[in-house]
Amino acid sequence: MLQLFLRHPWLRRLSAALVGLLLGVALVVAWGWWNARSLRALADDLRQAYETHDAIAMEQLFCWDGVDAATRGRIRFVILQEHELPVATVTARPLTAFDRQTGPGLRPNLTPDGTIEVTFATSDRLSAAYLAGRDGFRHRLIVLLPAN
Repeated sequence: MLQLFLRHPWLRRLSAALVGLLLGVALVVAWGWWNARSLRALADDLRQAYETHDAIAMEQLFCWDGVDAATRGRIRFVILQEHELPVATVTARPLTAFDRQTGPGLRPNLTPDGTIEVTFATSDRLSAAYLAGRDGFRHRLIVLLPAN
């Protein structure tokens, strides 16, 4: 049976194509799983930083590439305002079409890949949303910089 299979070139080509297709699908599925896992890990780290009221750990979740001192100071100020609030949920979500659009005159310091949404346990259900992007093999929170 194997000799019959190896004797026909079109069967060899068909089987090679099927193996290649299966490998391609497996790689896409594995990359998607790794990407979602990394985004969830960032959301878990952010939740842990909020729960422990650790502003330094929260600051370390951001990508600071290309961020000037003044912008970094403003982000630290926002972190210090929010880190004392009680958190209800922290959720990782894929990007929507609206999230892919940067504001006028702004550019992200990483390519956006997902959104981390934080809902605070306050009476008005205050919330915050952070863009996340891949920095190597893990996700980081994105800083929007002035477009130059």
